[in-house]
Amino acid sequence: MNNEGILKQAPKTIEEDTMNHTIKNENLEITVRSTGAELINLKSPQGTEYIWQRDPVFWNRCAPILFPAVGRLRDKYTIIDEKNYVMDIHGFLKDEEFELKEATAESLCFVNRYSEATLKMYPFRYETSITYTIKKNKVRTAIRIRNLDDRDLPFNLGGHPAFNCPLYQGDKFTDYSVNFEVAESFAGPTIEKNGTLNFDKPAVRFDNLKKLSLERNLFSIDTIVIPKVRSRFVKLLNQTGRGVKFSFPGFSTFAIWTRYNQEALFICLEPWIGYGDRFDSDHQFLKKDDLVVLKPKQEFEVHYEMEIIE
Repeated sequence: MNNEGILKQAPKTIEEDTMNHTIKNENLEITVRSTGAELINLKSPQGTEYIWQRDPVFWNRCAPILFPAVGRLRDKYTIIDEKNYVMDIHGFLKDEEFELKEATAESLCFVNRYSEATLKMYPFRYETSITYTIKKNKVRTAIRIRNLDDRDLPFNLGGHPAFNCPLYQGDKFTDYSVNFEVAESFAGPTIEKNGTLNFDKPAVRFDNLKKLSLERNLFSIDTIVIPKVRSRFVKLLNQTGRGVKFSFPGFSTFAIWTRYNQEALFICLEPWIGYGDRFDSDHQFLKKDDLVVLKPKQEFEVHYEMEIIE
């Protein structure tokens, strides 16, 4: 979904603002940075890079984790316990520093806990662990949220991985398609100018959509949002059937996004639980759609998985 916009200047390099951690097997190699516990590389032995490399002219992220909000808040704030809290698009977790708690030949586990700074944006005590596991030609991202508070913990949660598109030399963006596990019929909401969603005014309708052939003009509406998605996986494929299988069991909404007015060579495949505020939201956080609510000491876990198809 449309994020921070075009940056005026390049951000710090990864090496300047974070630590990188790499694991690999005979089929793939991944690198995760400690800021946001964000996947920044997924490479095949042949040298193909599957993850978008943060060109700030287009978009300065790779695969952020979205918490405790997905999308934009109306007027950039929400109300919790009768108090206003300002929060950036897609929440704050993407910019938090994580500690590497455990590393093996096949996995990396990162942990982040609430702080005085996060309590000013979101007045709940949480712990998040993000574990990356590689097996054969797959990488799984498992996200666990634990309630450390003495009251209910409400949140939305999502992933936002950006895949290079095209993936292979000689291909074009329009050589690729998103192929759904099952045919999808839906009305995608209008994304209003302030980033809120208007389900009363559909921006696009699809009936029995099984294959979405990528064209830039699809994204003149900003983001294709599929509420109540039925598919548990999609495949991003070129015309020869090579690409990535992306599985997202446990997520209720799926979104597809890239830049419309720029020739950005990536496509975001985004599994969400919840989404941005509705255009007529009264700002109340507890009224947001598809909230997960954890009792004290309760945990919630969900995952998504990327599989290289060569």
